[in-house]
Amino acid sequence: MSEIKFKGFDDQLTDLRPEVKEKALELAAGYLDDGTDPGVALKKAIAEAELWFLDSEG
Repeated sequence: MSEIKFKGFDDQLTDLRPEVKEKALELAAGYLDDGTDPGVALKKAIAEAELWFLDSEG
């Protein structure tokens, strides 16, 4: 569902692992709720989701 909010930014999501993509969309939706521009929200969320994934892998 969150993916719909980020149509037009699909190229940023295509190469992500499914877990990272899901987390990034979750985080980005929160940034949108705070009024952040969709492009900025998604970039920030992807960076945070990638770090989250690396941390969770140990």
